[in-house]
Amino acid sequence: MKRRAPAAAAVLSVMSLVILQGASPAGAETPTVQPRTVVPGAAAGCARLVGLHIGASKMELPTRGAEVVSATLTKADPQTGRPEFCLVRGKVNSFDTAAPGINFQLNLPTSWNRKAIQFGGGGFNGTVVTGLDPLPGYSNDLTISGEPPIDRGYATFGSDGGVAVGNNPPGSFALNKEALANYSGESVKRTHDAALGVLRHYYGSPPREQYYAGGSKGGHEALVAAQRYGDDYDGIIAFYPASQNQAMVLSWYHMWQQAYSRPGGYLDPAHQKLVTDAVYATCDSLDGVKDGVISDVRGCDRAFSVASLRCPDGAQGDGCLSQQQIDTLETAATPYRFAFPLANGVTEIGPYPVLRGADFLNTLLDSTGNGENTAYYLFTDPVIRYFIEQDPTGSSQDFDYRRYESRVRELSREYDATDPDIDRFRQHGGKLIIVQGTTDMLVPEGATDAYYQSLTRRYGASTAGFVRYYVQPGYNHGVGSFDLSWDSLTALENWTDRGTPPADPVATDANPTTLGRTLPLCAYPKWPSYNGTGDVDQAKNYACVSHRGK
Repeated sequence: MKRRAPAAAAVLSVMSLVILQGASPAGAETPTVQPRTVVPGAAAGCARLVGLHIGASKMELPTRGAEVVSATLTKADPQTGRPEFCLVRGKVNSFDTAAPGINFQLNLPTSWNRKAIQFGGGGFNGTVVTGLDPLPGYSNDLTISGEPPIDRGYATFGSDGGVAVGNNPPGSFALNKEALANYSGESVKRTHDAALGVLRHYYGSPPREQYYAGGSKGGHEALVAAQRYGDDYDGIIAFYPASQNQAMVLSWYHMWQQAYSRPGGYLDPAHQKLVTDAVYATCDSLDGVKDGVISDVRGCDRAFSVASLRCPDGAQGDGCLSQQQIDTLETAATPYRFAFPLANGVTEIGPYPVLRGADFLNTLLDSTGNGENTAYYLFTDPVIRYFIEQDPTGSSQDFDYRRYESRVRELSREYDATDPDIDRFRQHGGKLIIVQGTTDMLVPEGATDAYYQSLTRRYGASTAGFVRYYVQPGYNHGVGSFDLSWDSLTALENWTDRGTPPADPVATDANPTTLGRTLPLCAYPKWPSYNGTGDVDQAKNYACVSHRGK
């Protein structure tokens, strides 16, 4: 991490200790031994933070400085394992007085492991991320995952992304240039600089290591951290990163139109189940075992044809699909090509996994045929009206992005995290872990595959020295038929502290009905194939193999 001199504010005296982290969960790598800094007189020191001002000169992007609004010492909770910490709430004052400020929370353990982790946001942001929760890919059952970082002695922090606009409609913040820039990634830096200013004042020194972790929008922000602010971070974890705002939104809108803007394009829940049941009947056993997880997704592409479900006359019927319904599914299962390239040469996105075992209820389709209750509509309508059209009275009905080429290109350049140039992060010694699921209907695997491929084109064989990318079959957007739980934080610690990269990681299923079954977490482009003998619920009986053909 880039080191800066401590702030000129009074420096607290500290005592250094060495404390072993809590025991690792079953199957996890051994945690590192963390040196600890213990703050004497923490209650008084915490209270003195109230009113602390971090000057604008201490922050690299334009602001009017940051303030600590409140600071409260929170006592340890022996039942949960939560340690004593100073809970700090603060605000970064926007440079444009018409823009919302960035509200943040910073948690400062009295016994600090001398590391910090910044949490990413989600959706349209707007809610302060507390930094007290587990990372993405963690289960509530701590026997199969790790503790939240605060419980391990990390200083943790997060923010609302600088887009909290009260009762105004979601996405309407995009009408303000600074708020949109914050949402597009600048809040990552502004939050980091403000939080680190408070942290240095409290402990008297910067963290020995600074991490970033997030999923979805937070995964986008994690890639922003690597691409734009790489020398601020020693390690980054990005789960299902929503790295392509314009590509995703345009493809979601295209699929949504096929389902709802054409007569007969919608599939009700019975027809949705018909499709997924047929896919699993054909593809579940391609990996050597029938277990409710389709691991060989490329093999499934070859083995299953949705045309096999077509009604004899192409009209809608029970137990079969109309041609219009098949068109909806094939639209989603086919990469969507854009009329012009987006930032960093992105020309397409997809396929979406409607024919790979995904549950597409509440994303592409709803249960009633309304359409406006789907995640696709709830995201695309605000982005079209506020981001692209920049008109609060506008409409997404009959929207044609080709009429807004210059604006779409501009937004893609400002927002999208598809730049393969992470030289600063690499030269700084940073390590990046990316995790993606095969059944994600919001962030399709192909989009994350494409970004990783762009990294390998740039860095060649050296990519594995600082980037690891894992794909989990059956994992959706934080849930799925295989609900992945993996202690990615310990894996990252061992990589940054010991120089030991993740070796043969194991993913544990956190679903209640299959709790505890395991699969190898395979590095892209490999997938877990059953060896043919032994317990099918144990990762040791699987091998990571390559897809055949395309």
